[in-house]
Amino acid sequence: MAQFTDMLISSEFAIGATHYEDFYPQEWHAARIVLTVTLANRVTTQAIVDTGAPWCIFAPDMVQDNAQSAYVPGVTLSVRGISYPGKLVRMKIGLLAELGGDDLNVEATVFIPTLPPGVAWSHPNFIGLDGFLNRVRFAVDPPDNVFYFGPV
Repeated sequence: MAQFTDMLISSEFAIGATHYEDFYPQEWHAARIVLTVTLANRVTTQAIVDTGAPWCIFAPDMVQDNAQSAYVPGVTLSVRGISYPGKLVRMKIGLLAELGGDDLNVEATVFIPTLPPGVAWSHPNFIGLDGFLNRVRFAVDPPDNVFYFGPV
């Protein structure tokens, strides 16, 4: 693992690397790439890397106070077959370089679902393609569960 980390960082493909989990908590039935990320340099949480998700999606109570103002209000997004109204906001999402190199902060697009009063968010957090992954160069080393990252 150290060999790949040194090679990818010295070649400037990546600026950092971190371990990832194989499963999202309470979802042991499906293998995933689950990263620990920071939101607005304040909140640390886990999120599934999902190249099929148009934007990042986080539990509303987790991001509401950390987001910049909405730049696209009135958006609807289908999450696991359920349509949710919400808004798109800008937010810094960080990847921590726990295995070497430098951390990476990306100004990302985040969908914040609007939930009826008293309803809790019951889905995982997602790192989406548009507005985050398309702004990051990344590689995955499955035998060692390592996620390499760098700016585009």
